[in-house]
Amino acid sequence: MAKYLRPGDQLIAAVANPNFHAHRLRLQGFCDLLYEKGFQKSSIHLIETYNDYMLTFQNVKNILRQKPGIKGIYMANHSVSGCAEAIHSMGLTGKIHVISHDLTESTKRLLKSGRIDFAIAQDIYQQGYRPLLELRKYLSKTGPREMETSRQKIDIICAENIYL
Repeated sequence: MAKYLRPGDQLIAAVANPNFHAHRLRLQGFCDLLYEKGFQKSSIHLIETYNDYMLTFQNVKNILRQKPGIKGIYMANHSVSGCAEAIHSMGLTGKIHVISHDLTESTKRLLKSGRIDFAIAQDIYQQGYRPLLELRKYLSKTGPREMETSRQKIDIICAENIYL
């Protein structure tokens, strides 16, 4: 996002619920990096969407009305289609940069149509599969329990490098 925007530009950061640990960490990492780049806390407008399409649509539309200079939206959660539709309904598609998480079928369509710029994709299969393997090893005592944190593969997907 910092490649598209400059300190002083206004943006929206959306989370489902700030009490949800994963979304809170996503938001914190995003904001921390922007602060390092010179953005001020006052330029990032936080909204909660509870992963609800209509709530996302309304909250994004309300902020876009209140703050007509919004240049970017970071979606740390689902309901990206509600965000994209709010932007489209106000005639701002292509004028506001959108970054989301998770490469769902809906997100793929939004990337291809140009309604969002990037999706941060994670290896969901490994995130679900590896803990089960580790649990099996631990319970059967067939192997040492790994104490180090493993790094998951993260891809930045845009319309030009999307895979089906």
